[in-house]
Formats: sequence, C-alpha cells, structure tokens
Amino acid sequence: MLLRTIARHRMLILRLSMITLIAMTIYDNNIFALYSLEVSLNTSLILSVLGFFLVMLGGFGRIWASLYIEGFKTKTLIKEGPYSMVRNPLYFFSLMIFTGLCLAIKSIPISIALITIFTLFHIPTILSEEKILLDTHDESYRNYYKSTPRLFPNILKYRKPKSTDRIEVKIQRIHKRLWEVIGYLVLFVIIDGYWISSLL
Repeated sequence: MLLRTIARHRMLILRLSMITLIAMTIYDNNIFALYSLEVSLNTSLILSVLGFFLVMLGGFGRIWASLYIEGFKTKTLIKEGPYSMVRNPLYFFSLMIFTGLCLAIKSIPISIALITIFTLFHIPTILSEEKILLDTHDESYRNYYKSTPRLFPNILKYRKPKSTDRIEVKIQRIHKRLWEVIGYLVLFVIIDGYWISSLL
C-alpha cells in the first residue's frame, strides 16, 4: 500500500525534490556548489565527454524501450529487445541519464542528492509495478521475473524480436520521449557550457 502511494505521487516527489535541490544550490555555495570536485582540467574534460555520452545513450535507450512499451505490442508479455536483458529498461536508462548529469555537475554532494532523488522517484514505482504484474500475469511472467535482472541489464541475455513481430506505436507518446531526450541534452549543454565559460 505504501509503495503504491509513493509511486502514485512520484511526480510530486520528484518536483519537490528538484526544487529543494535547486534552492540549496542557490543559497548554499559551500556544500551544494556546482563544479566543486577538485580534479585536473583534463579529468574534468573526460568527465564531461563521458557524461554527454551517458545522457545521449540513456535518452535514446528510453526511446528504444518506449517503442516496445508505449504502444500496444501484439504479445501479452514483452520479453524481447531491451526487455530481454532487464525487466525495467526505462528506469535503467533514466539512471544512465542521471549519472551523466552528475558527471557534468562535478559535485559529490549534488550527485548524492540526485541519486537519492532517483531512488525516491523510481524504486517504489518499480516495486509497485512488479507487484501488479505478478498479481495479474500467469506463470510465464514469474519465470521472466526470476530469470531477468530488475535494473541492471545482462547483455548476454539479449534476444532480438522475430521478423514477424509488430508493434503499434502511439506517435504522440514517442514525440513526448523525443522532446524528453532533447530536454536532457539541452540541460547537459547548459550545465557543461556554464562550466566551460567559467574557464575562459
């Protein structure tokens, strides 16, 4: 019951947490200061490049997973593509995006706060959704549940769809994912661009 309540209000939790983090970043430049990680310039550049690729891969990974789940797939249980490697690929790719943003921010306290927000925002939702799926699906889902990792993919288990498989995509939802990816990339560019401008 508690998990479902948290999952139902996850957007409110996320927004309040992000507003709190932004406020702490503005009013406390000692602990929650951007770019406070003491590393060399070369290391900072490596972190920026790695962070960009994580945000980009995470964003397009969410689109890839959405093509299976956002529309109506012709199979009751989706076990192909990204879902063959991990039960919750959308959340894994979200974690990848959050990690990329942490590398751009270059601050351990803010990074810890972001990962905490991710945990509060996603873990209760994952547990709640899986409980619902276990209650509503037959033994085939239980076997999938036991054999497939929850959050971190096992690439050795990848199974591509059959050539005869079809998916019915809702364009509006895919557009939403595309704009979501663009938003994350723009946010990364703003964060990292501000750091680069401070060096000039």
